[in-house]
Amino acid sequence: MPSRFRWTILPDPNRDFPHRWTDWWRLSAVLAVVLLLAGGLVWQQPLQRAFTCGWFDGSAWAAGDECVGLSDGSYDFGLDRFSAVLHVVAQQNAAAADKCDPRGTPVTVGALLTLTDRNAGGRALHELEGMAAGQRHANDIGCLHPMRLVVANVGAYGPDNEAVEVARELAADPDVVAVAGLGLSQQRSAEVADLLAVAKIPMVADLITAEGFDQTGSRDDQPDFSACNADITYPRGVGKDYFYRVAYRNAVQIEQLAAAVPGRPDFVMVPTGGSDPYPCTALPLMQRRFGGKITEVKFDADDATTVSLTAQRICSTAKDVEVLYIARGGDLAAFLVSLNDALVNNRCPAASVTVISTSDGLRVRSPEADARLEESRLLALRSPSFTDGRIRLVSTLVSGADRFRGDNPGFRDLETAFAGAGFDAAHLDDGWAVNGYDAVTTISAALRTLPSAKPVQRGQVNTAISGFSSSSQAVSGAGGPITFDNSGNRADAGPPVVRVCPPPAPNGDQPARTPSVVVRPGTPPAC
Repeated sequence: MPSRFRWTILPDPNRDFPHRWTDWWRLSAVLAVVLLLAGGLVWQQPLQRAFTCGWFDGSAWAAGDECVGLSDGSYDFGLDRFSAVLHVVAQQNAAAADKCDPRGTPVTVGALLTLTDRNAGGRALHELEGMAAGQRHANDIGCLHPMRLVVANVGAYGPDNEAVEVARELAADPDVVAVAGLGLSQQRSAEVADLLAVAKIPMVADLITAEGFDQTGSRDDQPDFSACNADITYPRGVGKDYFYRVAYRNAVQIEQLAAAVPGRPDFVMVPTGGSDPYPCTALPLMQRRFGGKITEVKFDADDATTVSLTAQRICSTAKDVEVLYIARGGDLAAFLVSLNDALVNNRCPAASVTVISTSDGLRVRSPEADARLEESRLLALRSPSFTDGRIRLVSTLVSGADRFRGDNPGFRDLETAFAGAGFDAAHLDDGWAVNGYDAVTTISAALRTLPSAKPVQRGQVNTAISGFSSSSQAVSGAGGPITFDNSGNRADAGPPVVRVCPPPAPNGDQPARTPSVVVRPGTPPAC
């Protein structure tokens, strides 16, 4: 028997026109569902961004359990410790033109960095403060083009491609004429540099030191990438024609270490695996420069117990031991603590241990955001063996200077801008603030060569930066004069080597700053 009921989305054709509104409800409901589904597909990402990070500000979005994207300073990505510096950026953006040529056309510079990666630690705050200080100095007397900063947080480097997506968002802004920062020596950083180069955006990297991360793949250093991952792209170079870096690359740092600490070290400490470009490109250079066949002592950066085992291995010889350290600085404090434990408990026959590190070793001078790492850092610096000199730490200054020394008058400008912005001078010690400042200052120096009354083009800024190639055209950086070679590398003699000294006792609520002394060949540095 046929059913008496019939479902259809169309009105009954046998009913006289005009149809009642109730005749159309089924068709309207179906059309609404179709439109919502189609709109969901089209607007999926904007909706996700609107309801996660930034509250309807499409320039920030969720990536895992953190927020990434862009901020003009009014948004802190949910990271309270960055609120103060981002508040300063917002204020400086609003007042950018106050001291500039009234005819000047404004520009936007991207400050692209990771605020949360474990290999940055507490230094990420200092890097951003240095960039904000660089903006403050750029917009001071003599400014032709008011500079606004847009902060681009790529988050923690992980399996997703958020760094590239953040860079893509930054490149889409036609007002962005240059980018400073670029995070760490990571494969993702290489991909970011290549993306920005396609958009013809000049980049001044402040912290990338690994081999391969220049316009020619560090060809002149004859690097060896065989210990690195197979799918890397940086051996071919990055950011062709548009990439520069104020940080001293590892080859130059290693040369400076070899000159300051002559002889053949006993060990070289290196993490397992080849995913991190920083150690995997430095290890072959270390071996080659210090004579080769140095015993490699490896540890697992993800397993803290292997660090103490490494310390026991290095302590096994009854002599003054020298160990090259090319692992990340976040693991160094735990290594120093393990060495001290072995020495004070008579499990270490070595008379002394000198740890010789490339620039990431200076992380121990920087307060950590992670409470566990900060406890380990303070234990290392205040340990009996570090205090009495049985454990010594020697490292390069990635920035070129950690204080005013006479030939870097730009450091005084940094100190003035840093204090004016209300930042803590102790944040200058590890070098990240200095390099952040110098990266922005390099872009500012390029802008000051361009006419004030005409809009600024990305290509013009790039041409001006490439022209900083001789002492007569050098940028007055806080770390010293800045010039670039044809690969975009910093082109002077190289950074000083320093011994990190024990900090004095804290003064009230003020944490003690960790000092350093310059290491000169043939003269033991005394703290």
